[in-house]
Amino acid sequence: MVTQFKAGIFKPKAFRVEAIEPHTIEEVFSTIDWHATTQAKYDALINNSTWDLVPLPPNRKAIGCKWLFKVKKNLDGTIAHQKAQLVAKGCSQVLGYDFKEMFSPVVKPATIRVILSIAVSKGWQLRQVNVNNAFLNGDLADEVFMQQPPGHVQCGSNGKPLNCRLKKALYRLHQAPRVWFDKLKCFLLSVGFVISKFDASLFVRITTNSTLYVLVYMDDIIIIGSMSNCINIFVQQLNDEISLKDMGDLYYFLGIENVHTPMVSSPTLSKDDGDHLRDPTKYKTLAIGYADVNWGLNFDYRRSTTGYVYFATSDITWLVSLLKELQLQSANTPNIWCDNSSAVAITANPILHSKFKHVELDLFFVLEKIADGSVIIGEVPTCNQVADILTKLLSVFA
Repeated sequence: MVTQFKAGIFKPKAFRVEAIEPHTIEEVFSTIDWHATTQAKYDALINNSTWDLVPLPPNRKAIGCKWLFKVKKNLDGTIAHQKAQLVAKGCSQVLGYDFKEMFSPVVKPATIRVILSIAVSKGWQLRQVNVNNAFLNGDLADEVFMQQPPGHVQCGSNGKPLNCRLKKALYRLHQAPRVWFDKLKCFLLSVGFVISKFDASLFVRITTNSTLYVLVYMDDIIIIGSMSNCINIFVQQLNDEISLKDMGDLYYFLGIENVHTPMVSSPTLSKDDGDHLRDPTKYKTLAIGYADVNWGLNFDYRRSTTGYVYFATSDITWLVSLLKELQLQSANTPNIWCDNSSAVAITANPILHSKFKHVELDLFFVLEKIADGSVIIGEVPTCNQVADILTKLLSVFA
């Protein structure tokens, strides 16, 4: 077999490496640091037995692939490291594709808030780990052919480039998220976790001695537990099964940093403070746009106050069910406070007026929850409705 390495065409130049992401393979191999980063990634793919090199079978099509490059920075803006990632051009996986494979292991934002609230209230430890090359942990059952990575092309005895018959999943391959999640799920189930009925990316393990929650967001995993030693043991078990990067205590996740409330408790503002904008157009546009959108929401037909009562009831029902699954329960019945007397009256009236046909099914759901004691709908004066600051325009006071 004749072997041809196109990477050998480009000779690295010895000059100062800058934090600039390359756009072509030529730029990669002309820079020592990026060349080394890309080569290390390629070697990792080979060592992981990601593919076999074979001639492309008749009547089969090979999807493409490309390198992506990213300069990773620390929170203070300094450069942490350079990252090279080989991704498949999954957009070409169309013919004969089963759309049930389209799945991403992403925990719901509401679940994150609930679990974090529980952890804070109980003083539990929060740990974060990142999975190294997460999707490469998934074994492909389907036969997928891919062109070789740019810069690393080998040819067969006939002089034509070989193709990669994938054995592992790659980023942007349609099957990748599901096969990775299946691998992680099987391990978690084997060590005693159960999948939440209300969020497929939440795993729970409750014993007489400890409680562990695992939240999965692609390759980022949050581990929360009642006992630190149980967390340490579990992290070691997970690392033995899947290569991890232990990030330590949770302080930064999905763009949210563990900081104090980002507001000044007693602000004193003045029109003369700060520097004047040279071009106030953007600020004016933002202010006008906010007013237009917020004002328009008040006239949204399907999102009336009655509709919001339904959505609030749905969210509370989901939340209460999740807490019961976590073996937590509120001593009091949830209360929904509404400043619209008509909406409150409607929820107490089993006979609906013809004008409310558009929310009839929604109201039946609310009436059912009121009847079985799941929620209580109450009226609150507008002056005491604290939710208004989030949903309505504030009046201008002299």
